[in-house]
Amino acid sequence: MLINFCTVQFCPIFECSQMQLDGYHAENLAKDFSQNNGFVVDPLQRLPIDIYIRLPFNIDIKHIYLSPVIGHHRSTLIELSVNHQIIDEKTSWLIKSSNKSNIVNINQISFHRIAQILNEDETTRRIEIHDQDNEQQPTDHTIRYRFSSNLHLVNCSTIKITIKRKWRLSSCALKYLQIWGVLSNSIPIELKNKLQQIISPPSKESPSTNNRNASPLDEIPSDFLDSLTCDLMLIPMLLPSGHLIDRTTLEKCIAEDIRWCRSPRDPFTLEAFTELTQPVVAQQLKVRIDHFLSEHQNDPKYRNHKRLLDANRPIQNVNLFSHKRKAIDDNDQQTKTQR
Repeated sequence: MLINFCTVQFCPIFECSQMQLDGYHAENLAKDFSQNNGFVVDPLQRLPIDIYIRLPFNIDIKHIYLSPVIGHHRSTLIELSVNHQIIDEKTSWLIKSSNKSNIVNINQISFHRIAQILNEDETTRRIEIHDQDNEQQPTDHTIRYRFSSNLHLVNCSTIKITIKRKWRLSSCALKYLQIWGVLSNSIPIELKNKLQQIISPPSKESPSTNNRNASPLDEIPSDFLDSLTCDLMLIPMLLPSGHLIDRTTLEKCIAEDIRWCRSPRDPFTLEAFTELTQPVVAQQLKVRIDHFLSEHQNDPKYRNHKRLLDANRPIQNVNLFSHKRKAIDDNDQQTKTQR
């Protein structure tokens, strides 16, 4: 079973010596999307930018997924390297948190490069690196690579991400990072038992119920999932590009655009919204999602997915041009005052 080890539950330690923007620190890469602003360095920092992800155990890497884009910030040349220091029960901070004080200085360990990615395509939103060829066609705005050497994917304890180039005047950025793999055979028994408790926590429910709850995303229809976050949508918004994202995701994208003094735009095509091309609520899909949540309202997996509005009640679309009109009205008022 493949596991994403870049999550908070596995207690990874992130290190980055370069200055990062407030709220965009490297630790965000291990958080859920709802809490994840991503990683962005200060524009004045010189390249290269190094991010170190230390794990309290060894893993065998199979895939790495990442997004090099946040707003107009884009990383175009990324290098991935690994270290194979063996972690045991005496050095793992998963067993004893005080072991963090015994971590070896990052400058004293060597790394082996496993991939180098050069991508200047402005439409790319997701990069996948695999240990073997994948016959399935990649989804839209996704590009795939192969690891340069599979020999160094075994017994990895530290992953180093080096951003060597950025897009024009933007800053180096990563929206998310997923490190998929399996536990290494070198892990001692005590540490392996601790990890098994994290991966498969004991439950009072029957085995049949556990099997049903094992993977909730497998039960959710694919057209109910956000095209950016892959989370269940509550209010699906149809973009001019034809993609569907949740309203909260759209609001985050719009807030990011406004923050950087840009007109709100489609996160897939980067085309600015106009009076004729605005996101609209996918009403029929919203009704289907509400019906799905109603059928699963007693399922513990969906307790956090509450219906926001009555399925039969139409949803008013967000007006994306109110801030523009306000600015125009203010200018007109100043002109009238001067006259």
